[in-house]
Amino acid sequence: MTTRFWYWLIIGVLLVVLVSGSVSVVRRIARAIAAAEGFYVSGSRAARQHNPGNLRSSPTAIRTDSGFAVFATDAAGWAALENQVAAMFDGRSQFYRPSMTILEMAARYTATEQGAWARNVAEQLGVTTRTRLDAI
Repeated sequence: MTTRFWYWLIIGVLLVVLVSGSVSVVRRIARAIAAAEGFYVSGSRAARQHNPGNLRSSPTAIRTDSGFAVFATDAAGWAALENQVAAMFDGRSQFYRPSMTILEMAARYTATEQGAWARNVAEQLGVTTRTRLDAI
């Protein structure tokens, strides 16, 4: 095997590791948000509306109900939530920055029981509410 082959193989492996690492953080945060929003509770609004993040709006929602987006499937709701979390890291969000703590994120994400919400998310992630998003 040539040196060129090994070079491209190593580059490919590094890219896979980098991409999967960032996806993993987005997915971990999305799952923690879903837990805080009650998605895993049978019959909850988040579960009924296929909306694990209890998002208020999304271009992929089929409608809204009581001010919350309704998605056609759980997969569509997960994709919307993961897109929103990814936007927190890549500069697309007008509300969130990677330097925000989970408690600061809670102040924008939920209108009620922000401290409890932040504690639930932090517990799911195994960190404190003072942990910055970019440190997860």
